[in-house]
Amino acid sequence: MNATQEKISKRALELFNLKGIEYVGMRELAVDLGIRIGNLTYYFPTKDDLVFNLSQAYTESNSKIHSDLPINSLYDFLTKNKLLFENGLKYQCLLLSMVHLMEQNTRIAANYQGNVMRNRMSGLTHDIERLEETKYLKFGSEDDKLLIISSNSLQSRFWLSEAVLTESRQNLANQMTHYLRMKAHLLRPYATKKGLEDIERFKAELKQ
Repeated sequence: MNATQEKISKRALELFNLKGIEYVGMRELAVDLGIRIGNLTYYFPTKDDLVFNLSQAYTESNSKIHSDLPINSLYDFLTKNKLLFENGLKYQCLLLSMVHLMEQNTRIAANYQGNVMRNRMSGLTHDIERLEETKYLKFGSEDDKLLIISSNSLQSRFWLSEAVLTESRQNLANQMTHYLRMKAHLLRPYATKKGLEDIERFKAELKQ
């Protein structure tokens, strides 16, 4: 991506986060950037192309977080989720418009229903099973394990949608700590002694 594309993408993300993807048109973006609409569409022929580019950047940045942070403890898992939440906040427009994008942008839908969803669930399953192997979590049944995997996945995808109901788009960062603490509490019933210690350590750092 060249400097002009990066400039367009950066400003588009800012405006989409501020107003919502559905409410910012390509002409409005061109005016905001001080360029002609033809120059904008030279780099991104349609709004769908621009949004798809942003979705790819979001997926790649999430993948980097996963690859950079192997899970060796429950504290590692919670810390990685904090980074993923922060990244989701940076790309909040995508998460808040997920249903609309899945219906309107065929490339995003195909990518999400294929690689993204599959990799996300397999990665989460691997992390939870790793925590079970290292005795940070203990499950009474496979159903309990599946419940934790599913509830973690749902919370990670939709916490922003719930948060925006009580806060404006500009104040969602204030809600993030609440949902991270909730994620830690979801794991408490299945945590071993050292798992509980990691939960308390993580929660204490959230308050700082």
